[in-house]
Amino acid sequence: MVVTDAFAKFARRMASTQGWPYVIIAETENPIRQLETEALARFVATQRWYAAKGEPPRRVVLVDHAEWGEQGNWLVSLYRVENDSSETQNYFLPLALAWEDGAEERLQGMQAATVARVRQQAQLGVLADAFADEAFCRALVAAIGLGQELRCAHGVIRFAPTQAYAEIAGEASSQLPVRPVGSPGSNTGVVLGDRLFLKGYRRLHPGVNPEAEIGRFLTEKVRFPHSVPVAGTVEYGGGDGVTLSLALLQSYVENQGDGWSYALDYLERFLEQQRAQGAAPGNAAELHGAWLTLVRTLGQRTGELHRALATTTGDPAFDPEPIDARDLPAWVQRARDEAGAAMDLLARRRDGLADAPRAAADRLLERRQELFARIDGCAGDKLSGIKIRHHGDYHLGQVLLRQNDFVIIDFEGEPARPLAERRAKHSPLRDVAGMLRSFNYAAHAALVRVTAERADGLDLLERHAQQWELETQRRFVEAYRDATHGCKLYPSWDEVRGLLELFQLEKAFYELRYELDNRPAWVLIVLQGIGKLARFTA
Repeated sequence: MVVTDAFAKFARRMASTQGWPYVIIAETENPIRQLETEALARFVATQRWYAAKGEPPRRVVLVDHAEWGEQGNWLVSLYRVENDSSETQNYFLPLALAWEDGAEERLQGMQAATVARVRQQAQLGVLADAFADEAFCRALVAAIGLGQELRCAHGVIRFAPTQAYAEIAGEASSQLPVRPVGSPGSNTGVVLGDRLFLKGYRRLHPGVNPEAEIGRFLTEKVRFPHSVPVAGTVEYGGGDGVTLSLALLQSYVENQGDGWSYALDYLERFLEQQRAQGAAPGNAAELHGAWLTLVRTLGQRTGELHRALATTTGDPAFDPEPIDARDLPAWVQRARDEAGAAMDLLARRRDGLADAPRAAADRLLERRQELFARIDGCAGDKLSGIKIRHHGDYHLGQVLLRQNDFVIIDFEGEPARPLAERRAKHSPLRDVAGMLRSFNYAAHAALVRVTAERADGLDLLERHAQQWELETQRRFVEAYRDATHGCKLYPSWDEVRGLLELFQLEKAFYELRYELDNRPAWVLIVLQGIGKLARFTA
């Protein structure tokens, strides 16, 4: 590995995070190895965006880098993380240096993201994740606006504005205050002055991130008003021709929270009220009138999104394509593969489940062949219509509520899927299926919360939750169907009902694998959902 003097200087300033006092690394030592195997490995292992949970990094290897900033205070760097498994993962982790005799406010802001304590002669400071440095975030925004390039040891980092950059960023973006937003996740987000939202991608996959690509298309080509406008992107181009998406700059959207939180809060309040009153389910339109109006709006916006993504612009990455004879068998096989993988994992994890999900798992596993027959028979034997780019991971958490309307966010697709698969054209009904599954999740999650400490009235609450779910799904589908009528996405709605069921089953089995790996307490929700979709009790 070729390492420039710039990175060697950074590495020689490193001190182990293990205890005080500060350690000066001598010129004869190997500071780069100490950084890779000690400081960075410890830091990465504790981050929410580190994907290999349970497998601490043995080594975090520098892949490429560039020193940046007027005083060389930033190392824009890409790493390969090695652990005990055969899989290696690439990450974007820019680093920032701050000294105690410098700006105290800057140093304090970076403390929580410290990678290592540092010392250079008499100077003391910290090396930290650069996304915790306000000056770094502002510099990224400015570089995007100027369309700059940053030469690295092996490749180049390109900062690219969209046509909407000036309108979104304004002239005073370099003075905007910076604050982190949301809880830590697979990416890192910061807000600049309630005007801009900067998202740093952490785990890197070869190719253009669908969120950046679709966001630019919706912003520049079709000007879809119910997604977040994109101001620019940061991408790395390797010497081997591979492109990696590093960051995305968007407009910041003032909102009343995401659809998931809003739905759960609404349904919990409703269920508590019904338990207090002891009222049986009645007319859904009267019980949930305001909520169902919102749901109709969500269905309409979803249909409008798909109409926008079905626009022919001459861009081969987005122009719609006809469904051909190979597609339906491939989609059925994909659902079968997803179901098989999920049930195999369920069988392996069965003994570790609690009593109720273990019993439901046993019932589902006994009907494995019946499930495959249901998958095979869902969609018939022929299909027409078109394939388009679509959201790919559509659920209530991916829509923001704003003034009784919705803004659709986060077009990355399902994170466990390969990037090429997430960028592929498909039936947009996969998005509809995702949202229908999200309504099912919300109904069960609200029930769990309401009955966690008080189980009285459970039968009544279950009937109310089921009515809410069914009526919510019905209103959403009706509004979506009306919004997409006549736009050639589907031959007719009656002809694609079975395909929608197929995609719901596929999504549910994907969810089952996720919950088994990440949230075993939620496995029962998915097992019950699969049983309902398969038309038997799980």
